[in-house]
Amino acid sequence: MEKELFDIDQLISNRFLGTITPDNDQLLDKWIGEKIENQRYFSEQKKLWELFTMHQKMQQIDEHKAFQKISAQLFTRKKRNILAYIQRIAAIMLIPVVIASSIYILSEKTERKQQATVYNTAETPLGMRSSLVLPDGTKVWLNAGSKLRYPVLFSEKYRAVELCGEAYFEVKKDKKWPFVVTSGNMNIVVSGTTFNCNAYDENNQIETVLVEGQVTVINESATISKELLPNELAIFSKNNQQIVKSKINPEKYIAWKSGKLMFRDDKMDLVVEKLERWYNVEFEIKDKEITNYIYTATFIDESLDQVLKMLSLSAPIRYSVSERSKLGDQTFEKQTVKLYKK
Repeated sequence: MEKELFDIDQLISNRFLGTITPDNDQLLDKWIGEKIENQRYFSEQKKLWELFTMHQKMQQIDEHKAFQKISAQLFTRKKRNILAYIQRIAAIMLIPVVIASSIYILSEKTERKQQATVYNTAETPLGMRSSLVLPDGTKVWLNAGSKLRYPVLFSEKYRAVELCGEAYFEVKKDKKWPFVVTSGNMNIVVSGTTFNCNAYDENNQIETVLVEGQVTVINESATISKELLPNELAIFSKNNQQIVKSKINPEKYIAWKSGKLMFRDDKMDLVVEKLERWYNVEFEIKDKEITNYIYTATFIDESLDQVLKMLSLSAPIRYSVSERSKLGDQTFEKQTVKLYKK
């Protein structure tokens, strides 16, 4: 089975390079048609290959003028929801697999030697934050309730990771070794920069804030892209695949990395969303009018009780907190905070 997978990997590579023979081309088509997992794997590799090709061309010519032409040539495939099937496949790498299971899989050939590559998943529970250094030297900070999937060894051509949640990246600079972050149906392509990406599954949008350097934000079909400069925010809509960017002060977007919760004229529903992850609790807003309250505050190491007291003092809000009951498995259920209008 392993030998077959390596042979298929080479056939796919040859097709993308335009060097595949007619007989092998038919063999590859037969393999693709055998089962749905093969079709999905081939489609994922095709997408990654196209991203790599596009980035290489963008490095050589004017990015703004060339992008539409390149995307029209390379991204004419049907839209696919990648996250719908990543839990069911483990792929062989042509270039780094952005979405990969935390198991051993076969990797690209290096000087015709067959090697195995390990894929890791770094996960931060709710109520906690963590940091790690990737194999290339890139530093990553993970916010509460976040996951990052990455290979122990990156491909020689591409550095690719998958993010679910929120992370702050300080990417090791290397213009010839692009770094790609995939979150849902959006990609961020960089070579060396510092940025924050907020991409929780339950949210309808993905926020990318650039602190230093330059990034390209691209939708799944590669029909729309935005170049970000420092102190710019790109909001990607999962519903319509549109990207809108604006000038911002990045301080409140990256404060969490330093252990701060910072709100600046934010609606209470956003405040509650962040507090839930930060303290690993659940909120229930009993009066809908509360969601429209605007709040500005900075919290540093305050307990949940202290935060709730400050909320009640600065806004017409009262609250109640449930006791934590012990469950059958000897763990405790989450606390529930109920907010009421005074």
